[in-house]
Amino acid sequence: MIDGGKDAGFSIAILTGGDSSRMGADKATRELAGRPLVQHVIDAMRPLSPDIFLVGNDIEAYRRFGLPVTGDLHATRSSLVGIYSAVAAARGDKCLVVPCDMPFADPRLARRMLALSAGYDAVVPVSPAGMEPLFALYTRRCLDVMGDFIRREDFKLLNVLERLKVRWVTPAEMRDLGDPAVTFFNINTPEDLVRAGAMGVDRRESPLPARDEDEPPLVCFVGFKNTGKTTFLESLVKEMSDRGLSAACIKHDVHGFSMDHEGTDTWRLAQAGAARVIISCPGRYAVVARVEQERTLEELRREIGPAADIILVEGYKSSGADKIEVRGRDAGGEWACGEGDLLAVVADGGLPGVSLP
Repeated sequence: MIDGGKDAGFSIAILTGGDSSRMGADKATRELAGRPLVQHVIDAMRPLSPDIFLVGNDIEAYRRFGLPVTGDLHATRSSLVGIYSAVAAARGDKCLVVPCDMPFADPRLARRMLALSAGYDAVVPVSPAGMEPLFALYTRRCLDVMGDFIRREDFKLLNVLERLKVRWVTPAEMRDLGDPAVTFFNINTPEDLVRAGAMGVDRRESPLPARDEDEPPLVCFVGFKNTGKTTFLESLVKEMSDRGLSAACIKHDVHGFSMDHEGTDTWRLAQAGAARVIISCPGRYAVVARVEQERTLEELRREIGPAADIILVEGYKSSGADKIEVRGRDAGGEWACGEGDLLAVVADGGLPGVSLP
């Protein structure tokens, strides 16, 4: 998943079905903050998997979103038919389904569901309002059971879930992901659309935008203070260099830093008000720039550009980037990030009960 955070064995299906009767028009194409509802979901989920597609019967109307479109496999319109059609069309064994009218669906929750899915037929979140089977993960093992219910024309999704081995994700397991009333906010009426606009589309923490082909992949190494992050990265950079790979590094320092010393020429120029000071010598150069706001991780990635094979970051645990946690001997049971937000873990010894690599 380091390659842009995408997992080829994990498919994503965005459900565009439903008659939109209360909305008075196709919900998927109604605009929120200048973009169609379905586009918000596409933008949030696209970085997670290369196999992302739409499920809906108006195939021509949805082609403009630039994704494959598959139709329902049964004439009856229902959530069960949409999910069944999605899982059947998915290339991966596991398929995340997301409704087009849930614009704040959180990709961090998608990753958490994937991390919890081993040994289960489905992973379904449970919010304070009840179970959320339309933003959930289903495996191909569900197809036979779903198909049986559809053939019997029993389209109640709850009945299907009772026949499956389901991993329910409790509210406590999602507490660090923000307000569930926002995450699972579902737009059915024009009034809901107004409410969503008032919430603001920036309430969800999205992953970094999908990188361009010439941009190096980026991964953050996170953990508590004094767990050995820098020591590990030092060894990793050396190993990569020995193998002929070029690594660029970004270090986050919440306390501020100084790369200059009082009294030097560059320090004096910066103190005089220079917006940017560059010092150069044979073999290297450095730039110190004044900024009104701290640069985002995406802006720093663009600063590096294609100048390295990979970007290794220390810190930025609250970002939407791919993350690996470094745990020291005395870490105990507390994690800097939820297990569902991590690609892997670096530790001195074994971690019983942890399924991460």
